[in-house]
Amino acid sequence: MSDDRTPRARAIERALYDSALPTCWAGSYAALRDAHALERAVRHTAATLALMPAAYRWGTLAALRLFPAAFRAAAQAGPHRAAPERLRLGLARLRTWPGYSDILRATTALALYGALDGTAPRAALQLGEAVR
Repeated sequence: MSDDRTPRARAIERALYDSALPTCWAGSYAALRDAHALERAVRHTAATLALMPAAYRWGTLAALRLFPAAFRAAAQAGPHRAAPERLRLGLARLRTWPGYSDILRATTALALYGALDGTAPRAALQLGEAVR
């Protein structure tokens, strides 16, 4: 399998993983608990963020780099090792913070769409087979 991700997308993937945001997604959404779904979610999110204008991309990267500290302030626990209920609490509190509310809304939507990526053709194939 070739790696068709751009260097910019790979850098954003690293920033996402370093921020622990994927850990928060997996702790909050059943659709993102599967390792393959989470990987698709991160790749989709990073690829989309890589296409943003530079100023938005830099702002998003800064917010991702500050995310562990912001999460710790909101949840009194670090995002890398927090229990699922603490992850949900931290995200809920951060969704009330200006700036992070927008970042979390956008990245979570992208992640959920990304997790679905790759599953629709399988479902369509099964439906097509059922019709025959």
